[in-house]
Amino acid sequence: MKRLLTVSFLMGLLFLSNASKAQDTLPKFNIRDINDKKLLITWISTFGDSCIQLAVQRSFDSTHFFSTTYSAQSPELPQNGYVDVRMPKGVKVFYRIFYVLAGGSYYFTKSKGLYSYKESTQEEQQITITEPIKKNNPREIGKQDILDIYSFKKGIDALKEETKTYINIFKRTKDTLFAQLKYKDYKHLRDSVLLKTKDTLYTIDQGNVIIKPFVPKPIWRASNYIFTTEQTNRVTLHLPQSKLHKYRIVFFDNYGEQLFEIKQPKDDNLILDNSNFTRGGWYSFDLYQDEKLKEHNKFQILIPF
Repeated sequence: MKRLLTVSFLMGLLFLSNASKAQDTLPKFNIRDINDKKLLITWISTFGDSCIQLAVQRSFDSTHFFSTTYSAQSPELPQNGYVDVRMPKGVKVFYRIFYVLAGGSYYFTKSKGLYSYKESTQEEQQITITEPIKKNNPREIGKQDILDIYSFKKGIDALKEETKTYINIFKRTKDTLFAQLKYKDYKHLRDSVLLKTKDTLYTIDQGNVIIKPFVPKPIWRASNYIFTTEQTNRVTLHLPQSKLHKYRIVFFDNYGEQLFEIKQPKDDNLILDNSNFTRGGWYSFDLYQDEKLKEHNKFQILIPF
């Protein structure tokens, strides 16, 4: 009995070994029949723990409108597979694998289909339905590229299949995958972004969108401690309670080079002579109070002096 179990185990190992040798590694994968109702999609990964996300996607078009039908819970496994329900005869279906590696790189395999049954001679009609075109929003670029896709079959009264397109959402650049949403969920996100924020949406293609957060331009406000006035065109220092605090001011030119430094002014209010500044323009400063940076700001000296 033990000998029989040993032989069976060795034969099983030999079968798996031969199956592995017969299949290429990602980005290549295999599709084969299980029976008339199921298909088996298998793949071999050499990425190990570097593979952090892997999904099987299905489409009724060989190049567009893929939707995720399976997400691997353990994408790092060297060999894995997924069983999918076979479509009705005559309906073409294609598969591809989407996987993400550590560091943000992501890949799509080439699409592949399997038709071991006799295809129907009936003509297949595919209808593309888009949302009514609205007035373009300047912060949404390429909106018309994202579509809802429906597949119909002649002679079938009811809608058989809806391809639920998944949209990959990237943040700032295409190297940072932020989320993957169904199209209906993406529409809610898109409306929220456009109506409630100042962010911009860039549509790369039918399945990829970049969100670029709005970065407001900094508004310069004159300092209350070191400033110039149009009347005098001189630098004024207003340092409250200079006898109770230790002040230090470091001045810089427009290129960030240090000009000079004032340590512990004797009075609360001082006016600096313009001879300390060789030309008109912008100057910056660091104001320290008790050796802690209190303010970094700038001021402008107009010309002529």
